[in-house]
Amino acid sequence: MAEQIDFTACVVSGGVELLERINSAREEYSPLCGGYFDYLSGKYGKPTFRQSACGFILLDGLLQKNGTDRSSLDLVRNSDGRPCVINRRDVDFSISHSEGAALACLAVGENAGVGADIQRVRNYSREHLERLARSFMDETELSGFLESGDRERYFYTLWTRREAFYKRCGSYHGFGGSFSTGIITACGRLYYYSISQPGED
Repeated sequence: MAEQIDFTACVVSGGVELLERINSAREEYSPLCGGYFDYLSGKYGKPTFRQSACGFILLDGLLQKNGTDRSSLDLVRNSDGRPCVINRRDVDFSISHSEGAALACLAVGENAGVGADIQRVRNYSREHLERLARSFMDETELSGFLESGDRERYFYTLWTRREAFYKRCGSYHGFGGSFSTGIITACGRLYYYSISQPGED
């Protein structure tokens, strides 16, 4: 289990200064991270650049805050396109973003593992929310959703938990473990988030 979990979030904003911060940070990392930095820089001018850049900058800040030697990390993108550390089992991270907000989470410790997800609350009708719930919840979860006095909270909490678990494990199989969940309000928008870490999976 990871010895320490830390996370941070922000409103997605910025422009060329984000590119400058990415290029400046590149010098602090292993040369093997070049492909990842090229990917981030190459998104400049595209709609997804700001959210990816803000996610990285949050991660960079967490690594510094927690005393992690960035030059020892080999960051690459895995087969799903997600950035990951391939050379150290004691450092893991997860980045998520959703319509104006970014979240980064860092795990440091023996066999570190973490997954994070953030989702903005959409203005779904009661009927549409129920259709979505039926598309991914098992019978027990769906029963809890239908009986809940706060269906929105139930839905987004379970949704973000599932996605965070998937980002940590690469599968929905064996869904479980330990979760930290919460709500963030920013610029008049409401976001639910979950962080998955090893427990009794």
